[in-house]
Amino acid sequence: MYYLRLASLFVTTLLVLTACGGDSSSGSSSKDLDPAPPTSTATTSQATGVITGFGSVFINGVEYETDSSEISTDDNDNASESDLQVGMIVSLTGSVNQGGSTGTANSIHYEEQLKGPLESIDLAANSMVVLGQTVLFDDLTNLESLILAELSPGDFLEISGFYNADDELYATRIEKEDDSQIKVQGIISALNTDNKTFILAGITIDYSLATFEKFTEADLVDEQLLRVKAEFSALVDGTLTATEIKLISSDHESEAGDKRHLEGIISHFDSSALFVVNGITVITDDETEFEHGTIESLTVNIRIKVKGIVTDEGNVLAEEIRIHQRTNLSIEGNIQATDLDNNTITLLGTTFTVNSQTKMMDKSEHNVRFFSLVDISIDDFIEVKGFIDNLGNRIATKLTRENHDENDEGTELKGIVSEITDTGFTVVGIVVMTNEETLFEDQNGDDVSGDEFFALLENGMLVEVRGTTVADIFTATKVKIKDDDNGHDESQHKTELRGIVEAVLDSALQVSAHLVNFDQETEFRVNDEEFSFEQF
Repeated sequence: MYYLRLASLFVTTLLVLTACGGDSSSGSSSKDLDPAPPTSTATTSQATGVITGFGSVFINGVEYETDSSEISTDDNDNASESDLQVGMIVSLTGSVNQGGSTGTANSIHYEEQLKGPLESIDLAANSMVVLGQTVLFDDLTNLESLILAELSPGDFLEISGFYNADDELYATRIEKEDDSQIKVQGIISALNTDNKTFILAGITIDYSLATFEKFTEADLVDEQLLRVKAEFSALVDGTLTATEIKLISSDHESEAGDKRHLEGIISHFDSSALFVVNGITVITDDETEFEHGTIESLTVNIRIKVKGIVTDEGNVLAEEIRIHQRTNLSIEGNIQATDLDNNTITLLGTTFTVNSQTKMMDKSEHNVRFFSLVDISIDDFIEVKGFIDNLGNRIATKLTRENHDENDEGTELKGIVSEITDTGFTVVGIVVMTNEETLFEDQNGDDVSGDEFFALLENGMLVEVRGTTVADIFTATKVKIKDDDNGHDESQHKTELRGIVEAVLDSALQVSAHLVNFDQETEFRVNDEEFSFEQF
């Protein structure tokens, strides 16, 4: 069997997941999301969200103590905190203390949303296909035991994430595994009780041998949200014989008056006063406060964090909503200063604020699990992803400590361009210079000259830069304009697709269900050896 990595053979129209952020220019409440109205005692609380750090566990900006917590995963009812990782989406029950920034977890449960073999990956479009499901990823996706550019069809992946309104899975964490058990989640259709089959995520599910969790076979109906388990060997000719079927319910046994924290993507939107996140109906009123946006920022496919109160009807009345910001800043370098009083770090002369929402990871030789600002020392090598808020502050959404020798190809920057000159510009607060050795790419991924590049470059554009600093001068070795949400034509971006060759036609290939056309102008390479159109 063959697979191809195809670059620039065709253009395609792809949905850009606006759920990964809002507009940083939107107005916001000056109140931080962490504090809640004072209460006399700890309040019963349930939370669903991404683990952003440990010490004990940080979820949705709240630090939960886990000393006496019952921790479980989909495969282990007696798991421990060490089984949890940053980027996992978990469900938590417990209590939140007065002030709202700390609490105690009684139980924490983790279930991945998708597990199976990779079918194809489009590196340029930040998407992949696993078991027929489209998976989206970005700079905030945590990657474990894998490098995206090195993935090949057939690699077995475990994915935690949120589904959007288009049934695409935005991955908060992707891990490469050797396990061969398939897990797939989705809405069922075409239920056939005579043949004991239904369709889920484009796969025919045979449930004749399955056990049922949280419901019975007699309860099966179309439009239910289910998770199916099966051995990979049970997938034959598009039919999967399930071993276990679980009903995914939004019933979290909450009582009226309980605190409810949830993170996810708006999948159904009636109005800014009534919408659905993770199967839970959220309502707002005049008292709802917003961070990094306003009530006008709410719409379908926007990712948000909600803190609210469970109503008598089982809905969540939002007290506070945090609009998730699109990460458009990236910088890496050696730490120059830390300020524990103001929770800031400085590298390459640029300062970022770190808060309880920041994903914190240590991938250096120190490998500190309970990693925080107090563990960071001068000259540590740090990679930071973030955004600029409406007050002009740089906010870190992801901070990773790495080893120096893993980053010997220069420093990477990503951000919005300003202060353009004939041969340079400013990005992430750093003046970037170019010279005759610099390589340039336009927003379509095509190589261009320096003059062509600066003729295209405009203030407000998003760029990626790699370069080096000598005598306090940052010189770019490579710089490219990136597509963003500010009017670029998303239908004309380049695609880098890896997948299985399923059919060969006269002037096209079918690669993992994608039709790829080529002509005499197409460049062909097999194992880095160039071929002509006729040879190929």
